[in-house]
Amino acid sequence: MILGLILCILLPFSAVSQEDGTKKEKKKKERKAVNPNFKHKFTTFHLEARAAFEYNYEHDEWGYSSPLGAPPHGEATQHNYGFHGDYFNLLLGGEVGDHISYFIRQRIIPHAGTVNFFDNTDFLYIQYRFNDNWALRLGKEALYVGGYEYDAPPIDVYYYTHYWGAIPCFHIGASAIYTDKSGKNKVVLQVANSPYVKYGGNTWKSGLLSYNLYWAGDYGPFHTLYSVNMMEYQRGKFINYIALGNQLRFPKWSIYLDWTNRAAGFDNFFEDFSLVSRVDWHVSPSVNLFAKGGYEQNTAGYYYGDHVDVDMVMPNDLAHCFYGLGVEYRPRVYPDLRVHAFVANSVKTLPMGIDGDHGSHDMTLTANVGVSWRLDFMKFLPEKLK
Repeated sequence: MILGLILCILLPFSAVSQEDGTKKEKKKKERKAVNPNFKHKFTTFHLEARAAFEYNYEHDEWGYSSPLGAPPHGEATQHNYGFHGDYFNLLLGGEVGDHISYFIRQRIIPHAGTVNFFDNTDFLYIQYRFNDNWALRLGKEALYVGGYEYDAPPIDVYYYTHYWGAIPCFHIGASAIYTDKSGKNKVVLQVANSPYVKYGGNTWKSGLLSYNLYWAGDYGPFHTLYSVNMMEYQRGKFINYIALGNQLRFPKWSIYLDWTNRAAGFDNFFEDFSLVSRVDWHVSPSVNLFAKGGYEQNTAGYYYGDHVDVDMVMPNDLAHCFYGLGVEYRPRVYPDLRVHAFVANSVKTLPMGIDGDHGSHDMTLTANVGVSWRLDFMKFLPEKLK
């Protein structure tokens, strides 16, 4: 009798347990049936870093008066040198299924962002590819501005225009991307925060946007990175960029020429621009020689309309000329290691300072020897990452 009572009590629970187990097995089978359509695959997973020893000879000539209190037409010379690290980045990208992909590039630095949490994150976006021609990208990435100096990863740029060093180019936005059937043309329409949300301690809540139209062309040895950009510096007021990047590529050598014009109105067109070019000679698979130089200026006037300096990348009346030579070496046994050396000279002339008094003529001669290293986890853990 006791045994019968126990069985009467346990049998219903046993039936429920069997039913739950059947449901769990069914769900597992359903997940297995769905998962093959959403397999994950890493496309990028590596760390990169660059460090160098640099020597700078800086000679400053002040004009009418010096901001440091030196006598009229005073001069100052400094010798600065030492070891330093430039970049330490984590890059991570992957694909989920046939349509979804993502990419992240995080700069690993000890300082927090000054404007928002993602200041030190260059790329953090997700992309949905509708078909071979159309894709939609959401998140943080570089503003689509043309030019090959602008387009290059920062770790590959040794010395540069004032414009390249000053523009805060990484912002959150949305991009519609079209690639034609031949694959030779890519057109991007992007709406994102304006660089001016970083100007004067502003945040994205300033409500300043940029509208960017970009074209990348690939026609045999001739390549283009062109753009037209409208960037708000005040609500409803824009500075216009026209960026024309042109490149010729051949097996042994390549050259690019970038011209970027900036203007807040037709009266100041062609007065604020940057021009830069680089030539590379691939001596061997391991050795590359390069020469780079440029000229840029802003003579458009300090004030536009309501007393606002709209060009945040080139101060008014600044003229900058620079040029240099360099070499890169990659060992054949380990091409992810790169050794570089370059010598460059930079001259900046500011006839009239911001307050209308201080002029300057500054020259900086730089010698730099360094190493870049890329630790590609895709090569060491191929089976784990598939």
